[in-house]
Amino acid sequence: MKVRFGASAVPYPWVAVALCTALVAMAFGAINNIAVFLVPLAVDLGWSRADVSGAYAVATVATGLGGLLMGYFSDRVPVRGVALCGALVSGLSLVLLSALETTRELYLLHALLGFAGVGAILAPLNSLASLWLARHPGLAIGIVSAGGAAGQGLIPYFARQLILSEGWRQAYLLLGLTYLLLMVPLALCLRDAPRAAPAAAGSTVAPGAFSPRQSRVLALLSAAAALCCVCMATPLVHVVTLGSDRGLAGRDAAGLLAVMMVSGMAGRIAFGRLTERVGSLNTYIAASAGQTLLAFMFPYAGSATQLYALSALFGFVFSGAMTSFLLCAREYAPAGKTGLSIGVVMFFAWVGMAVGAWQGGLFYDICANYFTSFANASLGGVANLLVLALLVVYMKRGQDPFSSGLRAAT
Repeated sequence: MKVRFGASAVPYPWVAVALCTALVAMAFGAINNIAVFLVPLAVDLGWSRADVSGAYAVATVATGLGGLLMGYFSDRVPVRGVALCGALVSGLSLVLLSALETTRELYLLHALLGFAGVGAILAPLNSLASLWLARHPGLAIGIVSAGGAAGQGLIPYFARQLILSEGWRQAYLLLGLTYLLLMVPLALCLRDAPRAAPAAAGSTVAPGAFSPRQSRVLALLSAAAALCCVCMATPLVHVVTLGSDRGLAGRDAAGLLAVMMVSGMAGRIAFGRLTERVGSLNTYIAASAGQTLLAFMFPYAGSATQLYALSALFGFVFSGAMTSFLLCAREYAPAGKTGLSIGVVMFFAWVGMAVGAWQGGLFYDICANYFTSFANASLGGVANLLVLALLVVYMKRGQDPFSSGLRAAT
């Protein structure tokens, strides 16, 4: 199947990966915007940083819940409808945020944005891209994740410029309208991928069902992803404010996040390819170790140069961790359950993101600095590595539990 662009014909699997990448970029950008809206909302409406960063916590938990539901449906209904829901809700939520007056509205609109907006994009479209490019799932998810990194950095940077020139209300309105104009047509171009064959006859597990061993491994992976994202979220949500506290001007502070995400684009593709050489779990462990060390170092950076260098390095390795645990979720899923498996792991990852973002603001308010916030983030990273060590031990016991998963899909 090919799509013709002028005189050239592009195989549709690559078109599908490109569509997924663009949509995931905008979805990640929508949820990460709170990093640049945090100070304007706190100053204009008189809220604490914990109050505002709590909106990110609400959005991430809602995204995880939405990913569970939408990942389940994406295995059963045309993915175009699921993605269209995500496009419409994302745009409309941003438009409605332009009229924000209370913290209750802030949390409700971020819950809607996460549950039916971003949640309908991330898990289903990562699954879709890996199914269309089934021979190279690491490359597929790496490319889509790189789009997410681009969205996380570039869209908040663009939003920051709108805030500085137009104010935060007009910035939300213009972003929402832009999302509707771009995301809806992209969602309508999506097509379902060929489905993997069910488990072979004679299997003791029902076709498409999780075996007990697969379920236990998925539980360990979910716990690891939650702890990993506690470590991940604190720099993601608070690096702009940390830069502002260290004297960086508005655009320079927002640039820290942009550098982090642009570096993350390279990291996601590089780590995605690495998983195909050394395995997704080994890659996940390596990226997690780097992320844990770098998160601890942020409050000790004494200059703009050091902050930018740390942001670039952190972006490279945290993106590798995210790509790797998505690939682990895909690899450990039974045939026909890819969307659900990715949705489960992403749910726990988003819970971790919520905790990491919230505790960053909370301990800043308590301590009047970010040292404790980032130390707590690194403790989450250490706990993640301990769970991954348990997972490695468990994986070495008995037979490979994934013969009905990745191998059936490829």
